[in-house]
Amino acid sequence: MYLSKALGALALASVVIAQNQTYCPSSDVCYAINVPASTASSGTGDIYFQLRGPSSMSWVGLGQGSSMKDANIFMIYVNSAGTNVTLSPRLGTGDQQPTSSTSASVTLLGGSGISNNFMVANVKCSNCNSWSGGSMSFTDISSSWIWAYKSGSAVSSDSVSANLAQHSNYGTTSFNLQSATGGSSSNPFSTSVATSSSSSSLSSGSSSSSGSSGSSGSSGGGGGFSANFPNVRMAHAIVASVAFVVFFPMGAIAIRAFSFPGLLWVHAGWMAFTYTCFLAALGMGVWIAVVTGQLGEAHSVIGIFIGAALFVQPLSGFAHHLLYKKQGGPNVATYPHLFWGRAIITLGIINGGLGLQLSSNTTNGEIAYGLVAAFMWLFWMGAIVFAFIKKCKSESPTSEAYRLKKAGHGNSSAENITRPEYMMEAP
Repeated sequence: MYLSKALGALALASVVIAQNQTYCPSSDVCYAINVPASTASSGTGDIYFQLRGPSSMSWVGLGQGSSMKDANIFMIYVNSAGTNVTLSPRLGTGDQQPTSSTSASVTLLGGSGISNNFMVANVKCSNCNSWSGGSMSFTDISSSWIWAYKSGSAVSSDSVSANLAQHSNYGTTSFNLQSATGGSSSNPFSTSVATSSSSSSLSSGSSSSSGSSGSSGSSGGGGGFSANFPNVRMAHAIVASVAFVVFFPMGAIAIRAFSFPGLLWVHAGWMAFTYTCFLAALGMGVWIAVVTGQLGEAHSVIGIFIGAALFVQPLSGFAHHLLYKKQGGPNVATYPHLFWGRAIITLGIINGGLGLQLSSNTTNGEIAYGLVAAFMWLFWMGAIVFAFIKKCKSESPTSEAYRLKKAGHGNSSAENITRPEYMMEAP
């Protein structure tokens, strides 16, 4: 009799565990989902999920949605006493720290806490079918979720609005909620913990019989490209910023500040090199935008536009050069080359600031970028004004250059190529 009861209990437990869809982006961070049958039938009600990670981590998070923007996010971290976990419901507003939310109806269930150097949160959510910014069907066979965690020292806070550092790894995954449906337990995780060694677990980028799909291209932790993602993002930010804040303005200033044979080709080579640097940064930026689902963000759209818009600069510059040699002065290609270049480079500088906001850079970092960018832009504009005034003075009837030209000692079109006045015609 006791044996039959034990076998019955074991069978029931195995059914419950099988209904928990589990995903593990690394060997020590795992997430699991369960949808009670009554919830799946009515479309509303309680759902259960579990978050698990090392207690030495800063935080671990799971969210409903395909990207951070408008996601319904749940983050856990060690409490101030180091004996339990703090569950922090938050709403995603973009690629920045999610804001604390009081709208989520969540309960931290039994079995949650710190054990064997791991923090575990068994969570019941009573209104996760919709939230400010999104909704989810509990019968979706490919529901969208995001995950993230931050390596480093524990947060150790009881506040649900604690300031949290940016994730070190993150990604997206999907759960088959129909396969996760079943049971009526008030705590389906009370006797089970999601681990990467479990038969129902899932490693990054793989698939399993449990029905949870693998992580998308933005996966981190155990697979994908997440280990390189911070480096790629940093390289993108540095190369693009240096190109627009330093290299492009320097090339534009130099052609006004110097005068020597071959300066035109030095200018052209410098600008071509800078454009190549930007194209490398653009490629990294597009890759980042695709894997983070941010291709539609203003920073991404403007960056792609700038890449295409700058393509015409070498063409208009070469046309300006040929026509200037032929006509000896400004021509139909001169001013499009000048003002288009100035406008696009200025837009690139502004877009760098948008990128810093999108990546949730520190306030000090944004201020530093703004100060350096503003200084270089004003210095560049000052050089343009100075060159224009100098050119006007040289063409004044009272100037020495004007008197020499009237006396028949003016320069030919070929000679004008090395004159500062010619150089002033390029951006």
